[in-house]
Amino acid sequence: MKMDKLDRLILSELFKDAQMSFVKIAKKLGTTPYTIRKRYEKMKTKGIIEGCVVGVDLSKLGYQGKAFVCVSLYHGEDKLETVSEILKIQNVFAANELVSPYDILVMAAVTDVNSVRKIINKIKNLPKVQQVEMVLINDTSFPIHSSYGEILSRKILEV
Repeated sequence: MKMDKLDRLILSELFKDAQMSFVKIAKKLGTTPYTIRKRYEKMKTKGIIEGCVVGVDLSKLGYQGKAFVCVSLYHGEDKLETVSEILKIQNVFAANELVSPYDILVMAAVTDVNSVRKIINKIKNLPKVQQVEMVLINDTSFPIHSSYGEILSRKILEV
């Protein structure tokens, strides 16, 4: 499906608030609720919109930030099997294959230094893992920060 500026603006409004009404989106974008609903349904049918995601402030659940872990496997090892094992580790919410010097990127919510150590040690102890490097951030928004919709809107309007 070819998306135009209006489709992208609708998406950016939904990134800001996935429960925003079609009426409110239409007012913000200067069109009709019917147009918004029609385009929304088309994007759902085409698989562009898969569903709504609840944003959570992980700090309210006791987390202090997120860890991003880059994993290198021994040469020729199967990435998917290791990804599957990593996803079983407590507090890991994503693990994806990479096309980069690293093989896998892992994202996990962390509560303290000890929780970081546990995640890193569990990953390091997987049989195919050669090297692990980590970055910690104190952003506790999940899955993405609420400002993403604002950033997306600005980029769309620049085009």
